[in-house]
This record gives sequence, structure tokens and C-alpha cells, in this order.
Amino acid sequence: MKLTSDQLDGFLLRVLVAVAEEESVSRAAAKLNLPQSTVSAGLTRLRTIFNDPLFVRGRNSMVPTARMAELYGRIRSVAADLEGLCVPEATPAPADINREFHIGTLDYISPRFIPDIIARLLQKMPRASIQVHALSLDFDYQESLETGALDLMVGNWGSPPEHLHLYPLFEDEIICLARQSNPVLKGGFSQADYLAADHLGLFPVNANQLGVIDAYLAQMGLRRNVKVVLPYFNNVPNLLVQSDLIFTTCKRFAGEYSKDLPLQIIPSPISFRQ
Repeated sequence: MKLTSDQLDGFLLRVLVAVAEEESVSRAAAKLNLPQSTVSAGLTRLRTIFNDPLFVRGRNSMVPTARMAELYGRIRSVAADLEGLCVPEATPAPADINREFHIGTLDYISPRFIPDIIARLLQKMPRASIQVHALSLDFDYQESLETGALDLMVGNWGSPPEHLHLYPLFEDEIICLARQSNPVLKGGFSQADYLAADHLGLFPVNANQLGVIDAYLAQMGLRRNVKVVLPYFNNVPNLLVQSDLIFTTCKRFAGEYSKDLPLQIIPSPISFRQ
């Protein structure tokens, strides 16, 4: 019978090496933590595959045949290679990591958020370097993550692609931001007032989809009046100061600007919790 590679597997190779090293079926079984009958059955299969006894009984041990003596070096090497494939990859200590990280981000979060992330990374991994990429409407973040052009993207999606790993960084309250003298806010701010007001919106990351706020309102059968659409968050505060527009955003972002500008944070009359 002609020997073919598909007749062998890692288990049989381990059995053969163990019997050769221990010179005993019982000791090989103990080494492999297997029943002796299992090792004996494996050795029987090997003898059939190689068409050779492989071992004969000596006075005190199993003695390899000439064929087994010829095969042993190569079989042991192959078995060791297979074992090596199963060893978990060693995880380097953070201080030893020497690579460049690429982070994609939008500018909707607190201005201090990304600098804080970078500072923490460099504290843990002083040998690493970091590039931050500003995302635009035509930026294909899915392909960039899949190909490794980006290692991480900081964003806000209602339903991110299932094949990408998602890890929540933080939760935030959705509020409204407007100038302090905005007449829309006089006498309270109801859901009807919210829907009737002129809103400031932003282009979504994916131009073919609604942004998170408008997608959520659509699920409720509601629609707001978006009068102005901007491409960048950092343009928002100054426009709000000079207009009667309402901007729906997260509290972290609003808090940074309401401290220094005549802007006020108003609880949203619509709950955006899911």
C-alpha cells in the first residue's frame, strides 16, 4: 500500500514520537495522558500506514526497527512544528511595543478627549507612535479598518457593521445647545417646539445614511427641520452664538463650549435613550 500524507495526523505523530522516546506503550500513554488502549490502537494504525512493525519488543523496552530509526528524526521535527503552531502567540508588554498606530476620529467629542487618549497611549507605550486621521464624507472607514490602514476609529453609529469589532468608550446624555438669547427657548421647550425649531445638523459619516439623531427620530415617526448642515463640529459653537439655530449633541461636547461662550445647555424634550 502506498503511503499518502492524508493518512497521518498530528495525534498519530505524537503517539509515534512518545513511544520512541519512552520506549514503552504504557509510559507513552502516561506521558500523553491517554489510556494505554488508545496509544496501542494508534500504534497499530501507524504500523499499517508504514507497512512496518516500527517497534519490536526487547528485553526491557520497545526497540525501533531500521525503518523507524530512519523516520524518527523527520517525524519528531514535524511533530514539533505542529506543536509550535498551537502555542499561543506571546503578547508583548506595552512598554516593548514599537509600532505606529493609526486612529480615525470625528471632531464631535470633547476637544480634550483625543489628546487624553494619546497621552495615555504614550504613557503605557513610550516606544509607539500615533497618527490621527480626520474623517471626511468620502472616507471609507470600513475598508480602512479591514485593510489595516486604520487600527481604530472613534465614532458614533446606531448600527455599525457586524463584521467590525465594537467597544463602547463611554455613554453620554443627548442634550440641545443654543445661544442664551434664543427666542425659541422662552416659556419652555416642548417636543412640539423642538420639531418646529430651526436645527443645525452635520453631514453623517456615511453620506447614504441618516445621521444618528435623524435616524432615531425617523424610528419614532418624527422629523425635525434641519435648516443648516455643516461638515465639522468645530464650526458649530460660533454659528449658534450668531443664530437662533438649535443643535442636538452630546453633553460632553456642549459642556466645553458653554463655559466660554454665551451658550446654554437645554435638556432634550425627546428622550434619545435606547
